[in-house]
Amino acid sequence: MKVHVPSKSIASSFFCDVRLILTVDDRKISDVKAGMIMKNRSAYAAGRRKIECIESQLPPLKCDEVRVQVKACGICGTDMHFYNTCREGQKIPLGHEVAATVVETGENVKDLKTGADVVVQNHVECGLCEQCAMRRPDLCSNIITYMDDQAGFSTFLTVKRKMVIEYNGLDYAQATLAEPVTVAMDLFREADIRKEDTVLIMGPGVIGLSLLYLVSLAGASSVAVAGHHLDSVRGSYRKEVAVRFGADTVFDSAEGGWKQDACERYPYGFSKVIVTSPPKTIADGIELAGFGGYIVYDGISFTDDSVSFRANDFHFRKKRLIASHAIPNYGFPYAIELLKKDPAIAQSLLTHRFGFEEIEQAFGLYDSRDERIIKTVIEL
Repeated sequence: MKVHVPSKSIASSFFCDVRLILTVDDRKISDVKAGMIMKNRSAYAAGRRKIECIESQLPPLKCDEVRVQVKACGICGTDMHFYNTCREGQKIPLGHEVAATVVETGENVKDLKTGADVVVQNHVECGLCEQCAMRRPDLCSNIITYMDDQAGFSTFLTVKRKMVIEYNGLDYAQATLAEPVTVAMDLFREADIRKEDTVLIMGPGVIGLSLLYLVSLAGASSVAVAGHHLDSVRGSYRKEVAVRFGADTVFDSAEGGWKQDACERYPYGFSKVIVTSPPKTIADGIELAGFGGYIVYDGISFTDDSVSFRANDFHFRKKRLIASHAIPNYGFPYAIELLKKDPAIAQSLLTHRFGFEEIEQAFGLYDSRDERIIKTVIEL
C-alpha cells in the first residue's frame, strides 16, 4: 500500500500560501481563548477544478458552541463533484470528514475540555421540529450543519457542542474514516441485511468497501462486488481489498458481459443490491435484483441523475427501491470502535495523506486510474 507523505516544500504555482495559515501547534490553547488568534484559512471550490484558500475572521463563540482546530479532513466524492462542477464566481466550502482538537468551549459547555480529540459530525438534528418531536430525527426539517458557510479543510471550525464526539485510540487521519463508515452503516440499515441474503455491492469506493466489511461481518450468505475498470492500477487494488474484506465474487462492470455473468452465477438474482456507484447504474441494480429484492442507493450526480428501468419487471417481481441519505449521520461511536478494533480497515482504505499545501495535487490525483487510491486525507 502506497502512503503519500506530505512534502515540506510549497509549490510556487499553488496560489494559497500556507505560510499564512495560522495554527495553534506552537501556541498555548489559552492564547486562542484570549482572542490572540483570530484568523482562519479555508479551502473553497472557486470554479471548475479550481481551489482557493480564503482567510476570514473567526466568529465570536456562542455559549453552546465549541471551536476546534482541524487536524485532518478526508476528500469525499461530494467534494469532487463541487471541484469538478463549480461555476466561475461561485465559492463552495470543501470538506466534511473532520478530525480535530478542541481549543475553545462556550460558557455553557461543561462536559468537554480543551485539548480533547474529536470527530465533527457535519449534520445533526435540531431536536425541536415536528419530525424530531415525533421521534423521527432522521427526517428533521431544520438540520443543523456547518457546511453552508464553513469548510472542513480549514484551520478552525466553530460548531454546536452536539456536533462533536470525543474519541481516542486512532490518529487524526484514521479518525476521518468514521464519517464514510457511518454512511455505509445507513446503507446497511436500509438494506436490512440478513444471514440468508445474497448481496451485490456496486461501487468499491470507501463507502462500498466499508459496507462490504459490515455485510461480511453480519454473515450474509454470499457477497459480490461490481466495480469499473478493475484492470487498472486503481481498480485492481480495490478488487484486492474487496476480496480481503470478504467478497466471494468481483465483477468488472466495464466488461460487456458482466451482467450476464452475474445472472449465470446468481440465477435467482440478488436479494439485496446496494448501489454506491453513479445514479445511471441504478438500472443495472434493479435488473439484477431477484424477486422481492431490495435496491438501496446512495449517491449524487450534478450532471446526469436520470434513470430509466423496466417498470413491469419492477412491479411484478415486487422489487423495492430505497434511498439512503445519511443526514444526520448516526453511529459515530460505533464507527470509531470498529476502526479501533480492526486496524486493517484503515490500513486498507486510507491510502494517501497530503499536507494542506498539497490540496490541489490531492484533488487532482483523486480519480487517477494509475494510483492504488481509495481514500485521500489532508493533514493540517
